[in-house]
Amino acid sequence: MSSKQPLSLKTIQQRLNSYPIPGTDLVIGIGRGGTIPAKMVAEKMGRKLYIIDVNYRDDENIPQRELPEVLVSLEIPIEKGSKILLVDDVSVTGKTLETVKERLEDYKVTTFVFKGKADHVLFPEINTCVEWPWKMQKNAIQEDQKDRRSFLKSLASLTAGLMLPITGKSLTDGFGNILSNTNTVEKDRLGNLLPKRKFGNTGTSVTMLGMGGAHIARMSEKEAQKTIETALEGGVRFFDNAESYGGGLSEKRYGMFLTPKYRDIAFLQSKTTARDGKTAREHLEGSLKRMNTDYLDLWFIHAVSSPSDVDSRIKNGVLDVVLEAQKSGKVKYVGFSGHSDYKAHLRMLESTDALQVCQMPINAFDPNYKSFITNVLPKLSAKGMAPIAMKTLANGGFFGGTSHFNHGDKPKIVPNALTVEEALYFSWSLPISVLVTGADHAEMLQEKIDLALKFKALDEKKRMELVEKVAGFDGRFVEYYKV
Repeated sequence: MSSKQPLSLKTIQQRLNSYPIPGTDLVIGIGRGGTIPAKMVAEKMGRKLYIIDVNYRDDENIPQRELPEVLVSLEIPIEKGSKILLVDDVSVTGKTLETVKERLEDYKVTTFVFKGKADHVLFPEINTCVEWPWKMQKNAIQEDQKDRRSFLKSLASLTAGLMLPITGKSLTDGFGNILSNTNTVEKDRLGNLLPKRKFGNTGTSVTMLGMGGAHIARMSEKEAQKTIETALEGGVRFFDNAESYGGGLSEKRYGMFLTPKYRDIAFLQSKTTARDGKTAREHLEGSLKRMNTDYLDLWFIHAVSSPSDVDSRIKNGVLDVVLEAQKSGKVKYVGFSGHSDYKAHLRMLESTDALQVCQMPINAFDPNYKSFITNVLPKLSAKGMAPIAMKTLANGGFFGGTSHFNHGDKPKIVPNALTVEEALYFSWSLPISVLVTGADHAEMLQEKIDLALKFKALDEKKRMELVEKVAGFDGRFVEYYKV
């Protein structure tokens, strides 16, 4: 086999910065090879990214099927007739690109590859095989996993240090969070609340289960109202949202069904994806208006994706605007969120001590693959910041899916390896303040409420068993949202 020409990330970025990429409304990457190139293109253009998983060639670029096969149902998040830039790392014959283009016949599609055959090619002069920097990194990760036993022991040491044994009927952790409590049940004007946990060093507490806002826009209006009411009746008082969910529709539905009657008892969170201060201010005013409130309990710098993304947002004034909003009283608490790269979280934590809350993936598979739990959670503990758990079922990844909200035909952690109860109890048994769940409908949310009501923390041995039980799954599929 011929040797591969190495390309550094710096070289690729420099060429990308100077290349006249055609305008587009959406960037679509072809997974697996095109995921990172598409992410780089999307960040450069400031466009949203959508990944389509296609099975054709293996890691050595050898075809494994007669023809490329799209492995997921397509739910393109833009109107028909819009411009799409279809991105892959390499296109040898153009078959994969053409297969996907046929599925996108209602859109204006332009193809872009880093090497090979397409409408636009970043390195047209290269005719040999290429050693991409992200694949070299993947090989290094695989080597690291050979020492997984030691890796998992470090997790055990972390959780053992943060969790305390049951005293009486109350279980707490190293933050002073109440993990389960059958002695006292807090109530408000609607009735019993779910058990509450300390919210970092803010001086407040929140219910151990929170309702995710992203799914609210995907429901019918009737089902959205029913789901919000189910949350309230079940003792949930933490309500997550973001200006980007459903183009603002999720926030509008909170403004219709939550805040008019229940603002006094609801802990209300929203987020901004803004890359500059001006846009952040616009997002905040829009969120307040849509959600029918004059303040937020929590506002996030949302979906930080890399250290450079963090640096750019801070440089462009996003953090300044967030802190100004807190000082003005429009926002009580501030934080940041992300699911792509734990290094982005580390950069934010290095850059500022002014934030109180952090939202990130927390699940039983995470310690095995580019882990937020092992890399970020200890630092949140040291800073006294409140950790919010999301993607506790890997946003469909535990059900074989490789795109947001969707189940799929990949090997399934649930139900093949874990139950939903085990998956959620793993996350609740770590020192998190609240677990935010994305429910497709009211019945699904009720299932999580019922699990919260009977929750008992898993001991170290059981947590380790669950982590090891899922360790053999492919992280690129299970946690497809990580770079």
